[in-house]
Amino acid sequence: MGSRTSTLSRKNATVINITRICAESRVSIGFSFTISEIQNTGQSQRISTWVVLRAWFHEKM
Repeated sequence: MGSRTSTLSRKNATVINITRICAESRVSIGFSFTISEIQNTGQSQRISTWVVLRAWFHEKM
């Protein structure tokens, strides 16, 4: 049970940290937007919003 509580605490800390970063940089992320398509080796490929957000946060940290 202690392990599960620790995991939940870390997840909560991550969410709080991301929220703080967004607030400090005055960034507003709209989850309703759609990333339509990108070109990759001549072929169109759909990418998920989560992939874009994860890459964006990785750049900022």
